[in-house]
Amino acid sequence: MPLWGEERQQITFERFRREFLRARLTLSPLELKRLVWLDLLLEDRNEELDLSRIEDPVSRVVKHYLDSALAANLIQALNPILDLGTGAGFPGLPMAILRQDWRLILAEPRAKRLKFIDEAVSLLGLENVELHPHKVTANFKGEIGSIVSRDFGSISSIMPIASSILPPQGRLYLLKGLRVASELTEAKKIPSWDDFEDLRELSYDLGPKWPARRVICLTRKGKGEEQAQENRVGENKNLKASISLSRLVKQVASPMNSSYRQWLKLTDARNIKKQGLALYSGRKQVKELLEHHGHKARALLAVREQDYQALPLPNKLEIFHLRPEIFPQIDLFGAKGPILLIEAQEPPNWSPQEPFQGLRLFVPFQDPVNVGALIRSAAALGAEVVLLQEAANPFLPKALRASGPYVYQVKLWKGPALSALSQTSSLAPTYALSAKGADIRLFKPPPALNLVMGLEGPGLDLLWPYERRLSIPMRPGVESLNAAAAAAIAMCLVNFPR
Repeated sequence: MPLWGEERQQITFERFRREFLRARLTLSPLELKRLVWLDLLLEDRNEELDLSRIEDPVSRVVKHYLDSALAANLIQALNPILDLGTGAGFPGLPMAILRQDWRLILAEPRAKRLKFIDEAVSLLGLENVELHPHKVTANFKGEIGSIVSRDFGSISSIMPIASSILPPQGRLYLLKGLRVASELTEAKKIPSWDDFEDLRELSYDLGPKWPARRVICLTRKGKGEEQAQENRVGENKNLKASISLSRLVKQVASPMNSSYRQWLKLTDARNIKKQGLALYSGRKQVKELLEHHGHKARALLAVREQDYQALPLPNKLEIFHLRPEIFPQIDLFGAKGPILLIEAQEPPNWSPQEPFQGLRLFVPFQDPVNVGALIRSAAALGAEVVLLQEAANPFLPKALRASGPYVYQVKLWKGPALSALSQTSSLAPTYALSAKGADIRLFKPPPALNLVMGLEGPGLDLLWPYERRLSIPMRPGVESLNAAAAAAIAMCLVNFPR
């Protein structure tokens, strides 16, 4: 987070406390801290990002923050609330700070201002804010209950949009200044005026030095939410799915977004373990996983709705739309399709005394591609897998690309180090695959068998007893096989002996 000196913070605290006290508004300590930090961040980023033309600190507190707070006290908005033309986040950000029961969608197409809003939301920990990084038109598909807009455009320019996207009984709140009377006169002449009712004009004062302010309140005519849904989706037979989907879509517009930054970290084992999540990409792979293990999906990341329209999405799956310029950074393999965030649960600890039937592989592979390929082969041949301490995490992106959805189909265990296995007593006979050992083709497997793989390159610990080694015969001149290929061959020969 930005570092602000104690003196600078204290001066800003006093400025907010004084102006809000004068307006007879009481702030909680958390609300005050968030407003102060928002203003300090705005001050720091203003020159670079062109966020506000108000340079005087007191004027900024009054016109940006107090104005938003007083309006929030007057209106009774229905969730979700679209802040139409939020600019640098006003009135949406102060309203989100002061009204935690509101869910706000901040609409702003300009990249610089989106960058600031994203950073502010992350810094302040505002979980009730989403971004719509586009211009709002009559084709807006998100589900909303209210629109709030502060001096964004004339009433005549906003009402046709509001008429198209608000549901019946949806509410429109326009924060206006001195020209409100003339704007209302012009607005009453346009056709969309007849789509609204219950006109109310609420007044509030910022103080003796400041012009009077008004909130124009209007309600969209109609029969209520059921009729509103019909109007929005027409004859769509998948009405329920469409409405459910629109409620879950969130916008990620900036690389500063806190969730986005966490997702970028899912390329190393430590963060996969910490977050319990993994990145899973590829159109075909995503479709397969959703079909067979959809309950393991936690969220879907995409650029546009077309990327996932035909996928079998779980009803409550979170969907995030990323801007095209930031999607490639998380699309590690250039698949250009949707990416799933999937559950990456740590396997349980392997117990050498646990009885089982069949084949169990002990794998120290450090190359994630080999780990993924072995898991796919184990799924095909019905083997369990114990991942030794040396092994790469099976939820690394390269491992998942090789294993596909079969990472959830194979029984996985977490085991000790490779060096400890030769001294470990197990209920099942334990053999190791090695370049030198008994011909595996002549081996008669018992009902339960532990089969240990060596490290890529070094192979097995030299202390591993020769009488418990098995080898795959190879033609002269070939020294070794790929580790995952050798494991697959061994599984075939053990499962289907001659």
